[in-house]
Amino acid sequence: MITRRRFALSLSALALSPLSSYVHAAARKIPALLRPPVAREEAVTDTLWGKSIVDPYRWMEQKPDTDEFVSYLKAQGAYARQMLDRLPGRRVVEASVTRFTAAVTDVAIRQISSTYIIFARRTPGQQTYKIYARPHAGGADILLIDPEAGAQGGAPRRVTGLLMSPDSKHLAYTIDKGGDEIRELRVLTLDGGKDVLITLQNGLPASWLPDSSGFFYSRLRDGAVKGKVDYSFDTATWLHRMNTEAAQDTMALRWSDGPAMGQTEREMPMVLTSTVSDWALGAIYSNGEWPAYGMVARSSELAQGKPNWIAVFGKDDVAVHAVTAGDYVYVLAKGKAERGEVFKVSISDPDKTKREVVVAQGEYVIDSLSLAKDGLYIHELRGQVGALRRYSFATGKVEDVALPLSGAVWDVNCNARLEGAWFGMDGLTWFARIMNTGADLKAKDIGLTPKAPFDTSPFLTTRLEIKARDGVKVPIEILHKNNTKLNGKNPVLIEAYGSYGIILDPGFQGSKLAFLDQGGVIVYAHVRGGGEKGESWHLAGQKANKPNTWRDAIDVAEALIKDGWTSRGKIALWGTSAGGIMVGRAITERPDLFAVAIGEVGAFNTLRFELTSNGPGNDEEFGTVKKEDEFNGLMEMDAYHHVLPNVSYPATLLMTGANDIRVEPWQVAKMAARMQKNHDPKRPVLMRVDFDSGHFSTTRKNAIAKNVDVFSFIFEHTRG
Repeated sequence: MITRRRFALSLSALALSPLSSYVHAAARKIPALLRPPVAREEAVTDTLWGKSIVDPYRWMEQKPDTDEFVSYLKAQGAYARQMLDRLPGRRVVEASVTRFTAAVTDVAIRQISSTYIIFARRTPGQQTYKIYARPHAGGADILLIDPEAGAQGGAPRRVTGLLMSPDSKHLAYTIDKGGDEIRELRVLTLDGGKDVLITLQNGLPASWLPDSSGFFYSRLRDGAVKGKVDYSFDTATWLHRMNTEAAQDTMALRWSDGPAMGQTEREMPMVLTSTVSDWALGAIYSNGEWPAYGMVARSSELAQGKPNWIAVFGKDDVAVHAVTAGDYVYVLAKGKAERGEVFKVSISDPDKTKREVVVAQGEYVIDSLSLAKDGLYIHELRGQVGALRRYSFATGKVEDVALPLSGAVWDVNCNARLEGAWFGMDGLTWFARIMNTGADLKAKDIGLTPKAPFDTSPFLTTRLEIKARDGVKVPIEILHKNNTKLNGKNPVLIEAYGSYGIILDPGFQGSKLAFLDQGGVIVYAHVRGGGEKGESWHLAGQKANKPNTWRDAIDVAEALIKDGWTSRGKIALWGTSAGGIMVGRAITERPDLFAVAIGEVGAFNTLRFELTSNGPGNDEEFGTVKKEDEFNGLMEMDAYHHVLPNVSYPATLLMTGANDIRVEPWQVAKMAARMQKNHDPKRPVLMRVDFDSGHFSTTRKNAIAKNVDVFSFIFEHTRG
């Protein structure tokens, strides 16, 4: 967060910087703290649109972090660690989570090159994903990148992006440390293993020149300061040529280049070339996600620094993806078709009135497209399961790929010079498989993932629609054991998100089976603000409509009680990132309904979010305090300012990564401080801090530890 795309702290680590009496206490391993640490209050009052907003913890927002705030984080982490470690059912939960996660091999396709299938794999015992290449012609897998190789301690390293050259001889890739998302961009030459640093300025590979002589990448401007609101402003795309020094790289595209279509310095420009077109796409992304503006220039002219940009689509098209083939740009857009359509733009005549729709809007939401030699492969969401279709260049027909199972379809990858598509499939209660379909449209398992090391047959998925208070039907998926009884006695964990038009599509997660194995039930609620039913579903949970998001979650909880799945006092609600709005406002509006709240890296203080490094651009989703109507919407969705004294809120576990740049830790810390003023040992508020992670867990160990803490906490407070 807060972007569109898609998480234990050791006491010994606390002893390294004894900045408060709480830290000294943790280092000496004295008995657990009886109360949470108390934050200093220093009220700041803002008057916005005639309303006085009092903020007692504004001091936590200072950048860079002060010693006082770091001390407070460590004290909170120590207190949470002591309380979580004392939970009586923890060992049983830990054994179950370990059983369902430690022995699993995770695999995901990352790219299809002319020679290789590039994939990430994490085998049992490995903490991070390694990157491999499997030759199309057969033969042993080739290890390309081991992020921990040569590491001498310190924060965990992980590969965050990669891009193989068209000739399959070079790999541009990025690594971050401790989940800080400050990407180090490097390029590896496969023959000989030469590995060269390109930039430390949060680089991101975009595309290679068609002849593999160089590649385009984005990076921050010189002097960008993490934590400042203008941190990502004036990010530009650069061209690096192989066998030259990075200092000789040339700027290829800035936000201000080309036709003036409304783009500003807060947008990110990317150059996307194609091996089957002489034209490169200049995509201008809003807050780093989805192309808001698109233009094209000849690749040869761009490489010479003399592009003549031609506009091909704009913000009103609500583009989701775009690819270039021959003299055409194919755009998946939702501007005129809320569930998505694909239109073709002729570069020689890009007039909007002459666009040709090649895949019309249908009954289902179109989520993505990928370019292959034989056509466009299109992912659809059919109800709550995935489907894959192909628009054929030869026939102009749109046909289904025959899938062997019903479940999620993800990471669809194609190569413009090869037929077919490679993709992952899984179900909420069955293990992932990597599939391939050729031009015959018959998908098969390519054997990249081993069979599950445990039996998943005792677990089921039930799909329903719940009627919200205004009559709208909200889709839900219920994960449970096959012998679960509707007797109102089941601990239920509801997870929801509801922002940016993102489709909540979690897929198989072994750790969740551990929760079911211990008698719990998990519910994924597809609340408004997501994209499950198209762009109107998204807009119904945006800005002034945001209350629909958390009220849908509330209505789902009420329906589960009515149908016997659970009862009041046995419901937990989990929201992550932008989902912090959902969970924070659900528990502040209906504190009586939920027994437990889990707020992971959550945006709880939305009135202040636009002033963070990741804030610019998010006004389009949530609003800005600079406009009265949008200020009122932000105030309504701000959970921090809805916490009241002397109210009994659910037992709450708030979580943050100390290196989080998307939702800075003070967003979580301020929420914790305000909720903890109502200290109730029976309904504690804990703030779990992971100093080795950012917005996401960086290692398998960290992810397991997080889930053990969450599930133990939920069971402790729903089985009374």
